Amino acid sequence: MVLQMRQSAWDQVSRTSLNLLEITESAFERNIELYDLSLQAVVEGLQNPRIEGIVPDLRHLILFDRSSTANGLGSILAVDAQGNVFMDSASQVPRRLRLDDCDFFRVHKERPDVGLYIGTPLRTQKDARLIIPFSRRLAYADGTFAGVVVGAMNVSYLDGLLRRLSIDPGSSVALFRTDGVMLARNPSDQKTIGRNIAGSAHFHHYLEHDAGQFVSTAKLDNVERFYSFSHVGSRPLIINVNVSVAAIQAIWRPKAVGISAVVLILCLGLTGLTLLLQRELERRAQAERVALDANKALAELAATDGLTGLPNRRHFETVFDHLQSQAERTGESLSLLLIDADQFKRYNDTYGHLAGDEVLRTIARCLKRQVSGPNEVACRIGGEEFGVLLLGSAGREVVFRAEHIRQAVARTQIPHSGQNSGFVTVSIGVARLTPSSGMTRTECFAAADAALYEAKRRGRNRVMVQLDQDGGITDSVGAV
Repeated sequence: MVLQMRQSAWDQVSRTSLNLLEITESAFERNIELYDLSLQAVVEGLQNPRIEGIVPDLRHLILFDRSSTANGLGSILAVDAQGNVFMDSASQVPRRLRLDDCDFFRVHKERPDVGLYIGTPLRTQKDARLIIPFSRRLAYADGTFAGVVVGAMNVSYLDGLLRRLSIDPGSSVALFRTDGVMLARNPSDQKTIGRNIAGSAHFHHYLEHDAGQFVSTAKLDNVERFYSFSHVGSRPLIINVNVSVAAIQAIWRPKAVGISAVVLILCLGLTGLTLLLQRELERRAQAERVALDANKALAELAATDGLTGLPNRRHFETVFDHLQSQAERTGESLSLLLIDADQFKRYNDTYGHLAGDEVLRTIARCLKRQVSGPNEVACRIGGEEFGVLLLGSAGREVVFRAEHIRQAVARTQIPHSGQNSGFVTVSIGVARLTPSSGMTRTECFAAADAALYEAKRRGRNRVMVQLDQDGGITDSVGAV
């Protein structure tokens, strides 16, 4: 519910911002288009030779329509190639102004293909009003620079358009050029008009896409905000709507905190009641189970290897004595397999002890699958060494079982760069204790260990069998 509330708040702000963008972009585009049409009419009229012979007052009426005198719009001036004003929409007698030092004059002079140019905001000399110049190029018949037609739009007029928008505290709407110069803003801030924000960390978003949304920290006040932006038609203008992330969080966080607190209280109360009820129901039963569970846990802990889950050395010796006694009673043979992971120290040094522990657990899993009979047991004797006891199996069967164990470990294909095969393998030594051999447990261990040593000496990853008490050792093929 909290996540849905959060997403809903962000979606709501996103939709509202996009609606504001659409409305504002449409208003600006329409106003600029109408004013541009007036500028184009003046350019076309001045370049029309039939107008030059008309009397001045009629010529003035033809060149300048009444739209140029609308509220918020300044006079339209025609400037010659030297920067001198030679026509003025406000009067038939043009003002004595020289505008060759303005940025729009230089731009049109240097670049014939600019079209409508929106200049840097400047203040009028008469009443210090902040205006934004709009200009188009005048050209002679051969295309050379003949001057500029320039009009102005009051920043206060643009601010008025933006002030009509209802926005929340902490939010703002701004209009600026694609080079980063701020033209208008709501809430209005005269200090920011004309400031260049191209150095902001997020400004590149405005230039990479025609429209979009993103979260970034504002350069002006160092506040994290959610920005929605769009280019104004084909004009070199961008309008953005930004809302502080804190304001968005304020929409959903108080409700989320309240809901979370209620749920937490309910959960705690329910948990407390459940625990009390459970404690009362299990009080007597638990007292009876404690002793049994403790004894069972201690027995398992004493007999189990904690890493692999196999029986440990102590349990192995107990089972060995038990199976040996059984073998003597029944006349069966008892086989001992000693299994050792090849180059295990090198594996630990290369891959680390955690990986080494996983290798031991993998070998243990292989042994659990291969050794599961009623008179069979697999144990971890210590380190990387494992032991298997098989009661009653014939010699050929014991060798086959040992080979199956070796192959099962090899099939796991655990990478081992220090091993010739490239994978983890095991070597196995086999010794058989028969009723006629008279071998003790220690002697049986020594025989299997000698066979294991021989397997290591011959290159590892093999099974070696101790044939008799005198020390005869052969590989698994020879034993079979």
